[in-house]
Amino acid sequence: MIIAIYSFLAVLVGAFFGGMGRWALATKPGGVIGTFIANTIACIVVGWIASQTVEKNVDVIIHVAAGTGFAGALSTWSTLAKELGEYIRVKHYRMFWGYLVLTLGGGIGGIMLGAYVGAVT
Repeated sequence: MIIAIYSFLAVLVGAFFGGMGRWALATKPGGVIGTFIANTIACIVVGWIASQTVEKNVDVIIHVAAGTGFAGALSTWSTLAKELGEYIRVKHYRMFWGYLVLTLGGGIGGIMLGAYVGAVT
């Protein structure tokens, strides 16, 4: 029971800071650049925390605070979907595909970078 309370509080604290980061990136630089940065940073955090959990047996509280709370609140896949949908609506297909590929590449690269940094630290 106590681990559930600690996990809830860890997600709450992580989500607070992730949400603040998301708000800051939505404000400046905002738009698709802010969304891209937020999602890429969230992927870096997820890669890092996953490598720490597997390689170094990090406490589950840190895992849920950083992975579920912070990265979950920082990332914004719904905004990405809205922005991609807007590119389709206005028939900017090159921007759609460019943004989609860049975001997927940034996410995969971010996970790999986070995992690498987590493994060597």
